[in-house]
Amino acid sequence: MQRLKNIALTLIVCFYTAIGISQTVHQKIDSLKLILIKESNIDTIINIKYNIAALQMNNQLINEATTTLQNLLHYSTINKREIGAAKSSLLLGRIFVAYKHQNDSASYYIDNAIKLLKKTNTNTELIQAYMIKTRIYESQSDFENQLKSNLLALEIAKNSKDNYQIAICSNALASYFLTQEKYEEALKYAKYGLKYGLLSKNNDRIIKSHLMLAQTYNAMSDTVNASIYFEKTYHFAKEINNKYILAALLPDWANISENRKALEMRLEAEEILNTSETGANQTHNKGLLGILYFNMFKNEMNPVQKREFFDKAELYLTQSIKNINDQEDIAYSISLNTALAELYFTKKDFEKAYIYLGKSTKLNDSLNSQEIKNRLAKVESQKEIDLRDKEIEVNQLKLQTQRKQQLFLIGGLTLLAIIGGLLFYQNRTRKKTNNILLNLNKELDESNKVKARFFGILNHDLRSPVSNLIHFLHLKSESPELFSEENRARLELKTISAAENLLVSMEDILLWSKGQMENFKPQFKNVTIDELFMDISKHFSSEDKVKIRYENPESLNFQTDENYLKTIMRNLTGNAIKAMVDTKDPLIVWNAKEENGKSQLSITDNGPGGSVEKFRALYDDTEVVGIKTGLGLHLIRDLAKAIHCEIEIIIEENKGTTIILNFD
Repeated sequence: MQRLKNIALTLIVCFYTAIGISQTVHQKIDSLKLILIKESNIDTIINIKYNIAALQMNNQLINEATTTLQNLLHYSTINKREIGAAKSSLLLGRIFVAYKHQNDSASYYIDNAIKLLKKTNTNTELIQAYMIKTRIYESQSDFENQLKSNLLALEIAKNSKDNYQIAICSNALASYFLTQEKYEEALKYAKYGLKYGLLSKNNDRIIKSHLMLAQTYNAMSDTVNASIYFEKTYHFAKEINNKYILAALLPDWANISENRKALEMRLEAEEILNTSETGANQTHNKGLLGILYFNMFKNEMNPVQKREFFDKAELYLTQSIKNINDQEDIAYSISLNTALAELYFTKKDFEKAYIYLGKSTKLNDSLNSQEIKNRLAKVESQKEIDLRDKEIEVNQLKLQTQRKQQLFLIGGLTLLAIIGGLLFYQNRTRKKTNNILLNLNKELDESNKVKARFFGILNHDLRSPVSNLIHFLHLKSESPELFSEENRARLELKTISAAENLLVSMEDILLWSKGQMENFKPQFKNVTIDELFMDISKHFSSEDKVKIRYENPESLNFQTDENYLKTIMRNLTGNAIKAMVDTKDPLIVWNAKEENGKSQLSITDNGPGGSVEKFRALYDDTEVVGIKTGLGLHLIRDLAKAIHCEIEIIIEENKGTTIILNFD
């Protein structure tokens, strides 16, 4: 009978709370307190107090919730209600670690909760207690106990077959191993978390598990998989309109995306963040938006669009610089001021460029001299102690001589410390200046080498065909009677072929010269080998004397720059064709395979072969004039170096040549 009464009273409390939705939080709490005054059943009283505490916590009434839970813990302990005492201790531990940041108090309540929960076999709350304990150890940088507590929580969750809790514990372990830079372990637990997140069928947990896996791949620099899971997380979060997850994932996803897509993500993140209070995330996002617009400004050719990008870059960079706290984030402030200085410099607004460059330099100096500042602060602290000692010395005449000696000694040490600090600063400044000069000289020397190489190539590979073309045209114009119809047709065909080859050489020179420019870099992406083979087949479709065979049994894909690799393959194929003019049944074989964990492309011909010296331009940077192919080998060498490709040459006399391209 009493048990039925308890159940009825509990239902009344829940019902009363439910129909009070239109009331304010304080009105709901007051209503529950009125019921509490009239109630005598212990279990119902505990239940009502627990509901009051939950309302207070959900509405950020932390101090009130703390008082309510402490009273509830006391009441449950006196009346020997262990479950009520355990839940109260659990919530108090959560409050002290998450809101009050008092680890000692948090540990006291969580240890009490764990002790009581072990008696009552309440596994869900026990898992939560160990996970709160994990947060306490993390804030104390006690990584060993953090790991032990997390693994213990995971073991209990597994034994309970609680998929939701398994996912939570696994994601927490993935986060732990990420901070320790143990990426393989982090990936294992992130995948584990996603598996059980899906099994839990809880949308919030599924989304967070996808996000954890995306962040893990991102930390491992696996941008392909990171993008896949960022996109999945994004669509899930969009479906349920979870702005918290969107604000968390968009900035990270933008960091590994191309400029246009990154811009869309940061603008969406900006829109979400604008609905919340201004904070570090919003400030950083604005700054990165500014840098994105600046990069687009540098690459844009349309004057109207270029001006728009400049204005937006200036707006976001100045807003971010205005909001950021230089002392808390010096490195980020340096990057923002440097970007803004470069922005104004490109528009020839040298006054503003000088101002922001000065700010960047000043912040950089403050960052580099932080150690000196710490030492000076220590000296100042010591000086204050000495002054207090001196006041005591006035009343201690017997120790006056000894005190003076101490002061002289400390003064001398202080002076030596200041002199040493100044000498250290002077030496550091001089070293920085020398490094800048050395780098400038190195860049100048490299620039001169590139120019010499470029003019050598122009002289060797363009002058001769242009001269022959002009000579033929003069001869045809001034002495047409020297040509028979057959000779004229033959020479015209030869001239057309020479002009076409000259155009190809000019295009190769343009691509090579761009490769020597400081800011021209290859664009790496996933490239299908079959598409490359199709390009070679199409390019040499008119070649009917040489048979070209393509082998890609493993259907491989490479991460490389498609245009660079196509140019390398075309030149190698053209060189092989030219080398087999007198070869019977000439054959070229292109082959793609995995060798010792590396991707490999090779071209083999059955031509006459030769010596390695003929291919010197492929491996010697000082070689200016190549073999008969002219620019081709230089182009192959420099483009291969740009895409991190190693070239290997195998030559067999009278049997042919094999050139292997090895990719990381």
